[in-house]
Amino acid sequence: MKKAYCLMLLLASFLGYSQVGVNTSTPSSTLDVAGSIEGNYKEITATSYTVLNNDYHLSFSGTSASTFTLPSVSTADDTANDFRGRKYFIKNNSTTSNLIINPASGGNLRIGGTSGNVSTVTINPGSFALITANGNSGWDLDVITNQPTESWKLSYTALNGFINTPQTLNSSYTTINDCSVTVTIPSGITSSKVTLNFTGWGEILASAASTGSIRFQLVQTGTVNNSYESIMMSSWSTSTSVGSTGVRYNFPIAYTIDNLAAGTYTFSIQARYEGEFGTITRRRVYGVQSMGQVFVKN
Repeated sequence: MKKAYCLMLLLASFLGYSQVGVNTSTPSSTLDVAGSIEGNYKEITATSYTVLNNDYHLSFSGTSASTFTLPSVSTADDTANDFRGRKYFIKNNSTTSNLIINPASGGNLRIGGTSGNVSTVTINPGSFALITANGNSGWDLDVITNQPTESWKLSYTALNGFINTPQTLNSSYTTINDCSVTVTIPSGITSSKVTLNFTGWGEILASAASTGSIRFQLVQTGTVNNSYESIMMSSWSTSTSVGSTGVRYNFPIAYTIDNLAAGTYTFSIQARYEGEFGTITRRRVYGVQSMGQVFVKN
């Protein structure tokens, strides 16, 4: 009986401190796997998801921002939620939308350093996080490769500049000669901006103590037609009567249009005179330089 009892103690001791090998007869660690490791993989597209006990690698590929909520971690030994050391691999494979990671109610995410604990972490599109359950009723953010959000890229530039034959302005809108720029907005992008700049100058002949304004609007033609009214106004005045040299005015115009549909567009500016006082004998535009640029986010 003593021999049997001693044998049982020896076996229990061996099992308590044994090492397990998979595809190896000589394991060198508590668990030694001589081969690949497979974990549960799940693809999520919903705008919210509660992470499960049997999840391992989670891939988010939705088209709207989503929130993943981590399970509650217990620090009480041998309880159902005592899974300190459990790891989740979470990848944001969306092309446009952020993924927000929240701990369960009462938990936290520990970044460490001066950042301390936070209540939420955002994973940008194309980024990845490794999260481990800790002994502080929360989660350690072990690794986060947060790619910066996609920056604007210059896609297209069009230029037009000249000194033209003097052009007379009217009380109704008149298209300024040769000021147009044509740009192309590519397809397959998430956002676009068209920035337009028109810089020109003109001349007014008027009697003493005269005033007035030149108002401008932008005209868009092409894939979608549109007009943008009153994008700028240039005012002028005279203290004495001006002869053949006139009084000069200028018009630096800057305008931005967001998220036009893919296609080709031509932009021109129109001008008219208004709000005049005094005797005005001539209103002219002499020159303009134009530039259109397209910036995109993929």
